[in-house]
Amino acid sequence: MERVDFSAEALTPVLAYMARLAEAGDGWINLIPRITDENERPTSLGFWTLFSGGGTGITMCTWIPAGQDRRGSKGSSLGISHVTGRRAVAQLALAVPIPETWVVEQDHPRRGLVLRLPTKETHEEVLEWALRAVAALTPGRPIRRWRADIYLPASP
Repeated sequence: MERVDFSAEALTPVLAYMARLAEAGDGWINLIPRITDENERPTSLGFWTLFSGGGTGITMCTWIPAGQDRRGSKGSSLGISHVTGRRAVAQLALAVPIPETWVVEQDHPRRGLVLRLPTKETHEEVLEWALRAVAALTPGRPIRRWRADIYLPASP
């Protein structure tokens, strides 16, 4: 695992990791808002934790690159775990609408939002939307910076 602290105005380091993971078709990146300046532990929240109802108690986002599974190829995914207690799609529709070509696979108050992304979306478009969405689901708490916990592929 590697960690990158970044701001919404300086996405280049995270975009480079997204490209690297996309090329490998493996790994994931957790995007965590930095509301305080405390040095927090790495997140172990993986994409599938969204389905189990677990979480960290903060709104965060997980991006997984496109890859292969038992049924063949699958597109990249974006999951947002949140603590709003409501469905996210309706909340985001007002401030940060989900692009029409993205597929909502899950929108659960406890387990979070899971989106399947089309292959034509650039990493930059996905990352910028994800940061805006997390900020919209974290009202009243200004996000000063961001942290990316990058879970690299098991083999290069």
